[in-house]
Amino acid sequence: MKHIACIQIGRRGRVWCVVALAVLILLAARLWSIQITNHEEYRAEATKIRTRTWPISAPRGNIYDRNGNPLALNLKVHSVAADPELVDSPPDLAAQLQPLLRMPKRELESKLAPKEGVRYVRLRGSVDAPVALAVRNLDCQGVIVSTDWKRAYPRQRLAAPLLGFIGTEMKGLGGIEAALNDQLAGQDGEMLVLLDGRLPRSRSQIPDRTIISKQMLPGSSVHLTIDLDIQAIAEEELAAAVQRAQATGGTALVMNPANGDVLALAAYPGFDPNEFRTYPEETWVSRAVVSPYEPGSTFKVIMACAAIEESVMSAGETYVCGGTCKIGPHTIGCAPHGGTRAHGTVTLDDIIVQSCNTGMVRLALTLGPDRVHKWANRFGFGTKTGIELMGESRGILSRPADLSRTQLATIGFGQGISVTPLQLLSAYCAVANGGWRVSPRVVSTITHATGRVEHPARPAPVRILSSETCDRMRDLLVRAVEEGTAKAAQIPGRRLAGKTGTAQKPTPGKGFRAGKYVASLAGWAPADRPRLAVLVVIDEPQKGHYGGVVAAPAFRAICERSLAHLGVPPDGLSVRREIALARRRG
Repeated sequence: MKHIACIQIGRRGRVWCVVALAVLILLAARLWSIQITNHEEYRAEATKIRTRTWPISAPRGNIYDRNGNPLALNLKVHSVAADPELVDSPPDLAAQLQPLLRMPKRELESKLAPKEGVRYVRLRGSVDAPVALAVRNLDCQGVIVSTDWKRAYPRQRLAAPLLGFIGTEMKGLGGIEAALNDQLAGQDGEMLVLLDGRLPRSRSQIPDRTIISKQMLPGSSVHLTIDLDIQAIAEEELAAAVQRAQATGGTALVMNPANGDVLALAAYPGFDPNEFRTYPEETWVSRAVVSPYEPGSTFKVIMACAAIEESVMSAGETYVCGGTCKIGPHTIGCAPHGGTRAHGTVTLDDIIVQSCNTGMVRLALTLGPDRVHKWANRFGFGTKTGIELMGESRGILSRPADLSRTQLATIGFGQGISVTPLQLLSAYCAVANGGWRVSPRVVSTITHATGRVEHPARPAPVRILSSETCDRMRDLLVRAVEEGTAKAAQIPGRRLAGKTGTAQKPTPGKGFRAGKYVASLAGWAPADRPRLAVLVVIDEPQKGHYGGVVAAPAFRAICERSLAHLGVPPDGLSVRREIALARRRG
């Protein structure tokens, strides 16, 4: 019997050994699966349970003028966020945060309520340091207080349409802020927060266990071609001109005619990008780039250059201006000068200096639709300039086949064609610099967070006029300032070149509007060695409407003050001329 019992115990032992061995094998297989085969999967699950990833906001790049003066920068503020999964009681936490964040309690409760897969909810951005400290002192489970950034424009209204502004998500919504958003925007980083291993609703953050898992990268900074002082001058003088004329608005542009750098881009009325929502939306845009208009007599310079290049009217050839001319059913007249519309017998030079409309009609009709279109296009009209701003308009330049005889005639004196102020002043730059069409630009350099400085590529200058044509046109525009329609733009001791414009405003489908004008003056200074090309456009002036009356004073003041700022000495020839005239008067 004992022998039989021993056999039975031995069998049981073997069975238990087999069972134990099987269990060990299963455990080993499970451990192999966990630690070897499915290691990454379980590791990711553990990380998901024990960690939270919260963003680190990156500052946008700053914006500077050409001399390094800040135009847009960042202020360090704080933001308050929460991890809904770690919040014990959304109503209680909302009640604690409401007086500090000054938000509706229901809105806070809604944001704090747990949602599937949502582990980071921003409650309030751009809070001041005292508020951030008060929230931290609450020591509430699941509340995150981190560094944030607020965009600031220290010059307020200065160059606002050019700079633009940003929205609540730190994304550019206008001007340079929008056009270069990808470069200005930084790359947010991430911090890894370690939690304890308790149940989800009881889990809490382990103090001092925050790891930077991804470094944030600040945005690139941008240096503009704008000169802060010239920008301020242009804005001051433009505002004064608009107010004197009781106009609806205006634009002033200043460029370097040698290379196309925009030194000032002013618009009135403007806005403060720090509080852009309190201003009408129409003030947010840069009119010089997005708003085409009919240029009037300032366009005569382009048509005159075309006439000279095409030899349609020789130097000694004359034309008799009777004050009006008939084109089909329409009568075109010259503006009264010296009490009469008739300029009498005039040469091509006289047509420009005296701003004779009927003479320009004759030139446009002689050139014909193909050559008018060719030269307008060669100067850049009908195409975008390519400036680094969004929303640029092409203007309106009809195809040759679509031009009626009347339309062709009116283009001769700048009606029936729409241009942007930027296009027009760029065309004047080509005349001022000796015949080279240069592409306007407003971005000088981009400095990346790594320290690398990028010089954006720009198109090479293209010769479109002969130097002889430019010299002749310069002398004509000097005469226009000294003895023609732009006399009010004269500066003692300086020789300027300029052309006035007075255009009636059209209404779609209704022709031109009585009493609605755009007054302008475009030119450059000094006349012989130009440092500045300037355009002033006044929209719907009520006190006077001629460019020589409304726009000329602002043009003169911008040139005079800007040349002094740049340290450009007075023109010697002009000084001697002034002395000689004074002696004669004496």
